[in-house]
Amino acid sequence: MFTGLWLGKGETMYNGNGNGSYNGNGNYTSVGGFRVKPIYLYVAGIIAVVVAIYFVMRFLDTSLVMHFGAFAGALLIVANLRELIGMSSSQRGSTALLNLLVGGGLICAWLAQFFGLLLWIPALLLVGIATPLIMGRANVYGTYITTARGAIDGLRRTVMK
Repeated sequence: MFTGLWLGKGETMYNGNGNGSYNGNGNYTSVGGFRVKPIYLYVAGIIAVVVAIYFVMRFLDTSLVMHFGAFAGALLIVANLRELIGMSSSQRGSTALLNLLVGGGLICAWLAQFFGLLLWIPALLLVGIATPLIMGRANVYGTYITTARGAIDGLRRTVMK
């Protein structure tokens, strides 16, 4: 048995069990009932910290104008959703729909700053759908409502079969 230069007489490396572990259970940590090596926990922790730093840096890198736009979009959605659901008149409903679409576009544009270019597609679509409401509100609003009701009826018939 090797005692080494610094080990005393009768002392052995590995605490006498010969398998290279210091605590006798293979140096595993129990996480949720699973045995995991600590190195994997360290790697997962480092990855989580790097991802968190990435999102914080993206948040700080996004200009104040985009944060302002997201706040304005949230205000438009909150303020007009109740009015659109109530639909007291078609003119007010078309204005509420216009504001909801623009607010949704602003929120999607803000989210695209964090999660990538894919969210620019719904942002552009929402603003593109809102644009005709500026020109002829009552006619376009009626067309949108008729189209939405037809789509919902078609979906309902498809699901109920």
